[in-house]
Amino acid sequence: MISEIFKGIAKFHYKHPLLIIGIVLFLTIILAYGVTNIKMSETSSKNMLPEGMESVKTLNEISNEFQGTNTLTIAIYIEPGENEDDIKERDIRNFATIEYMDKISNLIKKEKNVIEVNCLCDILKQYNNGQIPKDAQKTREILDNINPVYLKQYISGDYEISKIIVKISSDKKEEKDAILKEIRKILDENQKPDGINANVIGMLVISDEISKSMGSDTVKTAGIALLGILLTVCIAFVSVRYGLSTLLPVTFGVIWTFGLMGYANFEMNVASVSGAAIMLGLGVDFGIQMTHRFRQEIKNNELNKAMENTLVGVGRPILTTGTAAT
Repeated sequence: MISEIFKGIAKFHYKHPLLIIGIVLFLTIILAYGVTNIKMSETSSKNMLPEGMESVKTLNEISNEFQGTNTLTIAIYIEPGENEDDIKERDIRNFATIEYMDKISNLIKKEKNVIEVNCLCDILKQYNNGQIPKDAQKTREILDNINPVYLKQYISGDYEISKIIVKISSDKKEEKDAILKEIRKILDENQKPDGINANVIGMLVISDEISKSMGSDTVKTAGIALLGILLTVCIAFVSVRYGLSTLLPVTFGVIWTFGLMGYANFEMNVASVSGAAIMLGLGVDFGIQMTHRFRQEIKNNELNKAMENTLVGVGRPILTTGTAAT
């Protein structure tokens, strides 16, 4: 039964080569556009753990409560001076810096999906009738009377770094990315005090950077891999024609797969990127087997018979192996 199907496919390819080429090129062009729709999902262990387990639910709750992937941290820090004496003379507990943190915090609180913003200025307001102390000595007196363990959440022991903690309600990557973009915009648009800088840090930022680099690196490594494979196959077959005929179907297969994923709004992650590498490796192996068998058959048979024998002889094991690998 399967042999007859392969014979029919071989005969159709032999009789209508231009039609096959046209269909393949048409589908490749259409599906290549779908590749541009692929998005990288958040790189987090949360996405790789089973959702139903009680221990996983508890882990996610603790992670969200204590600065997990639903928490952003903005580091406010003193920029390094030209020498160590410059740093020693500066202190982040000055009025201008704390006022800047308060302004940034209030702007972030207005953003959608932001449920809580905490920073050093909130502590000072709590102990100073809702106002930020303008006197540096008053600020230091308030902070000196607060539990150091609690205070360490917001300011470093050397008073060079403080942080704003932003808690987010959304679990959707698109909404998290939008919040991250808006916070970065707020930091860029508001002038910082002299000698002070601010950056967004935390697991959400790391996940965002990993996703971006993973997307660009995947394209680069795939291109390099394809060129390397093409060179190797051409040398092995001592023929550029057979090298291209081996690699082109694999290339089309990769484009079609990623194109369908793009149209289906599939999000790439570490696991799916690894799967793409496996698909590329298996595809090249299958292509080499098919090409090698065809070269043997064409020596003693006409083109149509060589195509038929190749598909019947190699098609079944390739189909079985490919199905098992899937």
